[in-house]
Parts: sequence; C-alpha cells; structure tokens
Amino acid sequence: MTLLTSKFLAPIAVTCLLALPAHAATVNFTLGTENNSSDFSVQAMQHWKKLLADRSNGELQMTIVDGGALGSGVEVLQQLSNDEIQVSISGPTLVHSMAKPYQCMEAEFVYDDADHGYRVWTGKLGKELSDYMTKNYDITISGVGYRGARVVTANKPIREPSDLQGLKIRVTNPLRSKVFAAFGALPGPLPYSELYGALRQGVFDSQENPISAIFAQKFYEVQKTVDLTDHVQSYYIVTTNTEFLDGLSDEQRKIFNETAAETMTWLNALVKKQEGELLDEIKKAGVEVVKSDVPAFKKIAEPIVQDFAAKNCRPGILDDIAAAK
Repeated sequence: MTLLTSKFLAPIAVTCLLALPAHAATVNFTLGTENNSSDFSVQAMQHWKKLLADRSNGELQMTIVDGGALGSGVEVLQQLSNDEIQVSISGPTLVHSMAKPYQCMEAEFVYDDADHGYRVWTGKLGKELSDYMTKNYDITISGVGYRGARVVTANKPIREPSDLQGLKIRVTNPLRSKVFAAFGALPGPLPYSELYGALRQGVFDSQENPISAIFAQKFYEVQKTVDLTDHVQSYYIVTTNTEFLDGLSDEQRKIFNETAAETMTWLNALVKKQEGELLDEIKKAGVEVVKSDVPAFKKIAEPIVQDFAAKNCRPGILDDIAAAK
C-alpha cells in the first residue's frame, strides 16, 4: 500500500457517485481543528468542504473553525465526542488523550518509514483503534493522511543526543517526555497555540514537529536550526462524531466517505510534493538544516518505548506494528 490509498474508506470511483435528490434536507455541520489556515490539513479540509457541497448539490455544508478557536486539540476532541462539533482533523492527539492503550501508534522509531506507519494506521490496528474510539467516545476515524516525520528545531545544531543536554524542549505526551529526558533534554508540555511565543521569549529552547507544522506555524522564525531526527512518523487523523455519521442518509454517508477518501489522497500528494520545497524555503530564511545521527537517537529511544509499551499499551501492540512492515 502507498500513501495515496486508504483502507478505511471505499476507493474513489467518481463516475459512480450518486447525487442527492433535490428535496433532501440540508445538513450543516462543523469541523474544528487546532491547526491554522496555513497548515496542509486545513487546506485539505477546505478542499473537502468544496467536494462535499459540489457532490451533494449543496446539501452537505461544512463550516471550518481552525486555529484553535475552539480550544486545544484535547478540548476539540471532547467537543467532538459530545457532538458539539461533528468533525475534526489533528495529529494523533486522540491516542495520547483518549485511547491510551494505542499510544505506541505514534511512538519513537516504531516505523521503518512513512509507508509502514500508513499501513498500520489504515490497517487492522487502525480499525481496532477506530472501534475503540466509537465504543468509548462515540468517535469514528474517517480518514488518515500523511503528515511527515517529526524533527527537532533549536538554536544550535542537534546532531547527536548529547547536543540536547540541558535544552528546554516542548513535547506533546508522557512517552515523548521520557525519551527526550533520556537524550538529556528538559522536556515539558505547552499548548500548541502558545509555542511560537514561548520560543521567541526563550521560555523553551527547542520543539519538535513535522516540517509542514514548523513552516505553517513559522517556528523557523524563532529558531536557528531544523534538525532531521525523524524520531516519529506522524499522520493527520480525521475523526467524526459517530452519532452524526449514523444520522446521515445512505446517499449522504456515501458522499461523505468517498469525498473524505479523495481528500486524503489529495492531502497525501500535497504533503509529499511540498515537504522538500518547504525545507528549501526554511533554508532561504537563514535556518541551518542539520542531518542528525538518527541511529544514535533510535538506540536510546527503543528500550524506553518497549518499557513504556509493556506498562501502558495494549498487549502485543509493538509486535503488531512490526508485522505490518
């Protein structure tokens, strides 16, 4: 499987799409996201919004509220669970905040490459996670898109783990905190919306995110290096309130699913095409791009991930991830 396919949703077959009858009621719903309008994920949601309206003759109308206007990623998921909003797109916040047995689906160095991770997220384990979310939170995973490898930014080159010694780095979950502490850093949490200011003011020395996020949030303006640690392969996750989905007619749900799948294909192609170009733009801004010693980071991280998985994650999850190679 490549990054341009999805096992969650039916293959795209535009020629057989059914238009909704003219008398069907208009369905107005809201998508919330912490990501801002420059992020590829929000661009993809704008693309999806148009597809939905066009294919449904204007009867599926999505309002997008981006930039964290509805709160943090966790708060958005809570609103989604309560049907206060109906759709969201984010990084894998859900596995760290709600589906903790599945946290290792976004753990350090568990994937050989981006395609390996995509097979996991769109395969049996991804379906199992979606079923878990539906049962416990009334949330369904409706799509998975490529987001890119997480890398470090800092004010000095980070070539070896020891280069992180004593640096205050913003991280997003307890496992990542353990891993970066083992590298010698001083990890801590911070809301995404506050990160740019914290880096500019020196409250944090460093952070880690995919290149697309580093560009969209302009972190490179307040950091001197982008360090290619590639410690996590990350993915955009589209989540939908299950009750909302169940309330759609068969034809509405068909259009919803097919256009979601088509949008993920569009997003995957965009991210793959633009990632290198964004790095070039960051270089033009005077930021040094550093090739980090990835095996050195992996050697330290692997036993920490294994120990964390044994204590906190669904039994056998690392074996199932490895089996999807």
